[in-house]
Amino acid sequence: MNGAPSAHLRSLTSLRFAAAILVVVFHLSLVAPGLGGIGRLAAAGYVGVTFFFVLSGFVLTYSWDIDATTSRFYRRRFARIYPVHLLFIALAIVPWGAAPNWGTLPTNLLLLQAWSPDDAVVRSFSGVSWSLSCELFFYAVFPLLVRVMWRWVRRPLVVGAASIALALAIGVGMQRHDPEWGTWLFHLPAFRMVEFVAGSLAAMAMTRGWVPRLRVRWAGVFVVVSYLSVLVLPVAIGYRFEDRWALSLAMVPSLVMLIAVNAHVDLVGAPSPLQSRTLVSLGQWSFCIYMAHPLVLGLTEPLLGAAGVFGSLLGCTLVVLTVVGVSFVLHVVVERPLERRLRGASDLRTSGATEKDEAEEVVPVVNGSSAIATN
Repeated sequence: MNGAPSAHLRSLTSLRFAAAILVVVFHLSLVAPGLGGIGRLAAAGYVGVTFFFVLSGFVLTYSWDIDATTSRFYRRRFARIYPVHLLFIALAIVPWGAAPNWGTLPTNLLLLQAWSPDDAVVRSFSGVSWSLSCELFFYAVFPLLVRVMWRWVRRPLVVGAASIALALAIGVGMQRHDPEWGTWLFHLPAFRMVEFVAGSLAAMAMTRGWVPRLRVRWAGVFVVVSYLSVLVLPVAIGYRFEDRWALSLAMVPSLVMLIAVNAHVDLVGAPSPLQSRTLVSLGQWSFCIYMAHPLVLGLTEPLLGAAGVFGSLLGCTLVVLTVVGVSFVLHVVVERPLERRLRGASDLRTSGATEKDEAEEVVPVVNGSSAIATN
């Protein structure tokens, strides 16, 4: 959190691609009945969004320049998400499907739709942009939040664990009062904020010397076991759509550890398969993958109607490849050039950033070497 030399978190960029594909496969499983049991393995794929929330908190906190102006931070965040968001609102207006709910256009343009308790409002126009509505709230409060946490929080990991436990307790209480509130909690920005904060506190702990002792492979096992638990638990207790907020929170500890361990690998200069150019490039397209896949799924749905598992898998593979191809084009033609234009050449020179992705933001290295590498 200073102006010292810098490093790039390439492994985290690659992990963004995995999280985006997890969400894509989740939505594929909902429209490809022939997948059967294979499709049910993707039933908790919505936790890919949890990864993005945790990652945002981690990267923004670790890369925070305490001397940076708030206006510069907001300009960079606006450039990061808004051009692609506007593009998919415009595409939703094209008359190739059901007419959009025009009454929700102002809230979508302002990225306020996730505050509505009405799920039809939340998923109007670009159905996945509710998460951008959450991110916008995170960005809005972050400059104040990071300063408060840096000054007052002495044990970040303890506070992070307590925040998750408190959120679970509040959520259970609200859902018992009214079961429909569970659906609202899943997309309510003020509630999903705890995932962002958990990532932020982990980054703060690392800047203060915490070293994640877990190896990368075991962090991956932790995530897989947590994911399988999220799959099995609803079967044991009876699946309810409104419980997804709790299942998302249950994934936070493992995702925090996965992000911290891979960040540590990058910052100490250790090799990792996740640092490969191909995976990093795919991670750089992840935002477009996330935003484009509902539209591509809608246009390619005839490929997903096969009754057999083999036919369904083939159709899903073709759809995923199409999503990736379309996202590459959008990244090159729309996302990257518009973000650079909105950020401005002087901002890019000042930051020294050559990559557009959030997980490729310049990360400060403390006292000439990574703070987490010196312990």
